[in-house]
Amino acid sequence: KNRYTAQDYISAARTRFNDWNYLKTNDNCIIFAIYCAGVSIECILRAYIVKHTAEFDSKHDLEKLYLKSLISKNIKQKEKEKILSFIKIANKIWSNDLRYYSEKRWKRILAQQYVTKGSKYKNINKFVKMQYKEIFTAAEYIY
Repeated sequence: KNRYTAQDYISAARTRFNDWNYLKTNDNCIIFAIYCAGVSIECILRAYIVKHTAEFDSKHDLEKLYLKSLISKNIKQKEKEKILSFIKIANKIWSNDLRYYSEKRWKRILAQQYVTKGSKYKNINKFVKMQYKEIFTAAEYIY
């Protein structure tokens, strides 16, 4: 079986990070930019995981991957809290299913969140922009 190494995942994280940086400059590519940002985070976490275990977890839950990565063992409490807060933000916005989303579907889902959760933003478009700014900030910090 062809297993991925930590270096494979780091290389993929770098590639997806570069893709994201390029795609985020074009509003027509924003969904795939968000997707790439999330995948770059996932790849970083998986790079740490393969250092500790050969078990492959096919789930895409960033919080669970973060815990399994054992990154928190090597960093100070304040940094743990910061990284975990960014992981939670990314996990809330990013989904591996984004690769199947049209812009219309993504905005429809965000509109439902906007209405049901209540938003501090008076304008849905500002809420949408804040969603991708949050994941981009998270991805940049984690990367």
